[in-house]
Amino acid sequence: MRFVSGVTGLILLHARPHPNAGDSQWHFELWWNGNVMKQAKCTWHAVLVFVSVCVGPTWAQRSYAINGTIVTAQGVIENATMLVVNDRIQDVGANVKVPKDTQTIRVDGVVFPGLIDLHNHLVWNVFPRWRLKSPVADRYEWQAMPENETELNGPEAALIAGGRGCDMERYAEVKALLGGATSVVGSYGPSPTDPHRNDCVKGLARNLDVFSGLYGDQINSEPLSSETFPLEVSWERAKAIRDGLDSHELRAMLLHVGEGKDAAARREFRMMKARGFLHPGVSIIHGVALREPEFREMAASGVGLVWSPKSNVELYGTTADVSSALAANVVVAIAPDWSVTGSSGMLDELRVAAAWGRQHAQSLKEESLYQMVTSQPARLAALSDKIGALAPGMMADFIVLPKSGSSPISALIESKPGTVELVVVGGRALLGEPEYLEKFSSANDLDFVTVCGHRKALNVRQDIGEPWTALRARLQGALTAVGKSLAELSECASR
Repeated sequence: MRFVSGVTGLILLHARPHPNAGDSQWHFELWWNGNVMKQAKCTWHAVLVFVSVCVGPTWAQRSYAINGTIVTAQGVIENATMLVVNDRIQDVGANVKVPKDTQTIRVDGVVFPGLIDLHNHLVWNVFPRWRLKSPVADRYEWQAMPENETELNGPEAALIAGGRGCDMERYAEVKALLGGATSVVGSYGPSPTDPHRNDCVKGLARNLDVFSGLYGDQINSEPLSSETFPLEVSWERAKAIRDGLDSHELRAMLLHVGEGKDAAARREFRMMKARGFLHPGVSIIHGVALREPEFREMAASGVGLVWSPKSNVELYGTTADVSSALAANVVVAIAPDWSVTGSSGMLDELRVAAAWGRQHAQSLKEESLYQMVTSQPARLAALSDKIGALAPGMMADFIVLPKSGSSPISALIESKPGTVELVVVGGRALLGEPEYLEKFSSANDLDFVTVCGHRKALNVRQDIGEPWTALRARLQGALTAVGKSLAELSECASR
């Protein structure tokens, strides 16, 4: 049941029977601009009773200020203040006027925009690392290996068939948040027989391909899409992609192309082009096989590149020629692929990219790497007006990292696993140091985990509907049943 207030659709109230109380009690969610503001379990009388008794007056406006070193859209500002009202940044800078009685939280680290992960396969991230004996030529080679079926495809299918898809997604999103990502692509999706099986993705990270909270309350209708096998889609689907890009109903399309180092992988670019996919709004994921001529064509057509160096090197022994891509003025974003062969999260992948740059692309400087995880993926996702920078009017998606190195940006490039101090999505603090999370939430609402020796607080019960330990135990049991163990939230040693 859904009620919409008279405030032009900005306030949404969801009601459904509470799963543990039958019809006598109902579970309510109050949404404001696509974000859950309050949840409660109440006896069903009327909407006004819920608003006045269960929610109270605090839902109308939620504001606070963050003070510290902030990487703003205009540059790094020491002793800056960022004023957050509901899910957006109202002001940020050196001379922000904070309203009386607004809580100000001083952070010792560096405040960055939330990182944007345009390439992942989230439900797979519950599985431990998979290692090939030696690199292969292209993705078709490792996908045909018997081990791929026994180690990955079979267990994944069994868990999904057993109804654990939502548990896998939620675990992977917390893993992504711990890695600094506030927006992700590659989420658990609908099925032909159950178009709402993935309603569980609402909340936590922004699922840009399923439910971002940036375009209203309807799930599975985002103007961003991705195809892992774009050359295998039907002609009808291919036409729908082209038509959507032409009309701008589809604002961004991500295509796995050129994943490998052989001629077959490189040929995929010509096949993609023949299908009419060399089109503004498209970004190529991987592009390992591509060279200068292809990058020049991509730049001329407004096609971007999503770079996943860790997984590429693990599987193929090499990665995309990023130097040539940048020289051709291709817009490049960094993303982990998945933790099975890639990195645990965006911060880990950023360290890999920086190390690769020091060896193979000397022109890849800190500022470029910073842009590749913030403003550049926002641009490729056609979301530069909403995420990817800290500026007035932007969504309040940000992370705090401990200071490290010779510059504030070094805190991002040189971060260590498990050290993220605060992760906020749409103004909601979801993960971080207990001392910070307790400023946003009651300690009784928090869960605690230890990651690489660092104790972190989680504010996720509102999204998963239960304590974190319950979800983790259920997921571990399902994995044990198929002979697998649950991957850790982060790999603590570089590999």
